[in-house]
Amino acid sequence: MTTLAARTAPSRTPLIAALGIAATAVLSAIGTFWDATGNDDKSGSNHYGEYFFTLAADAVLMALVFGFVVRTARGQRAGVRSAVLGVLAVLTLIVFWSGAPCVLAAGAVATALIERDETGSWGKAGRTGLALACLAALAAAVFAFIG
Repeated sequence: MTTLAARTAPSRTPLIAALGIAATAVLSAIGTFWDATGNDDKSGSNHYGEYFFTLAADAVLMALVFGFVVRTARGQRAGVRSAVLGVLAVLTLIVFWSGAPCVLAAGAVATALIERDETGSWGKAGRTGLALACLAALAAAVFAFIG
């Protein structure tokens, strides 16, 4: 007689989610409150409101990505999900100030690691997702500093 065991996300998945939202919070703070070029007029604007609204939206996106995409990823399909999340992370660099690239990059890393854990090796899609996630996170950091 066989039994079906409940599958849970690897123990590092919450850590990856926490690091993703932390990176998003830091980069959003840099982009919102620090003006590298000195050409922003900060008088009379509600930067704290904008910042906290962006963080709330990123937290919702993180919950959706990790709740519906990462948690249900299995085997080689996890690699495909990683590649899709990596592509989305790169595409959202257009709106880098939203924090979405780091959130999606964290999801891409988590799903790539799930693929490696379950299949024993990195698949092409998983490696692609991991590479795109690193590219998106690095580009988001650069864009946060240069605005």
